[in-house]
Amino acid sequence: MTTIAPPPTTRAAAQAKVPRPPSRTRTVLVALAYVVVPLVVLTAVWEAATRLGDSPFFPPPSAIIGHTWELLFSGPTLVTDVFREDFLPTLGRLVLGFVLGTVWGIVIGTAMGLSRATRETVTPIVELLRSIPATATLPLFIILLGGGDDMRVIFIAYGVSWFVLINTASGVGTIHKTLLDLGQVFKVSPARRLFTIILPAALPKIFAGVRIASTAALLLAIVSEFMLATNGIGFQLVQAQGRFQMLTMWSWMLVLAVMGLVINLLFDLLEMLLLSWHRLSRAKI
Repeated sequence: MTTIAPPPTTRAAAQAKVPRPPSRTRTVLVALAYVVVPLVVLTAVWEAATRLGDSPFFPPPSAIIGHTWELLFSGPTLVTDVFREDFLPTLGRLVLGFVLGTVWGIVIGTAMGLSRATRETVTPIVELLRSIPATATLPLFIILLGGGDDMRVIFIAYGVSWFVLINTASGVGTIHKTLLDLGQVFKVSPARRLFTIILPAALPKIFAGVRIASTAALLLAIVSEFMLATNGIGFQLVQAQGRFQMLTMWSWMLVLAVMGLVINLLFDLLEMLLLSWHRLSRAKI
């Protein structure tokens, strides 16, 4: 029996119907446009409104950006004393508290996810403590640990650990039993099973908790500097507000906005590097 090949025109039409995937450059440009264009429009409207209205509470964005540059980068050695004595301490507390809270959350969350007895024992305590806003516990931390940097780091770690802990427990607890049985069948050691099977399988949920915790770490770092602080971005914000220095206050708010944006971009990059397999699997569904 002879198979009749489709005519060339039919082949060309079939090939023409297959959509070409967008290039990587075009995808990046579209993503940047979605971010940049609204910011440019908002800044332009704000600039025009403040120039026309001349409000003491809302300085023009151009003045805020210029003042921020002078505040942080107009020193004799590129950066100013304010950058070294206020910005860097806040950044250091944020990073250290975030790392400690993330590690603590992953450890406890993994134990809860793997052991039913541990989960049933710890869950009531977790639900009780996490229902209290972390910012409301700051006076307690001050009473117990004083007003130094150690207190602020532990306070940040405490606040961010809940996001990581809950997501880790959920991710580890929902791993398919087949994966766990596979490690037992091949007699994989418990430590190797943990780092090669359990944690990688739970990584998407763990990373989601870590990403939320990074934003919370920035918030808690600033809140921790509102009381009994002598430096830091939060301290400078309170001082500027108390002295009615609106331009300086807006400059520090701009710094916080840029910090949050950079943190988000860094985690976007980490997600692309660590969870590319997860994105591909979701795209195929």
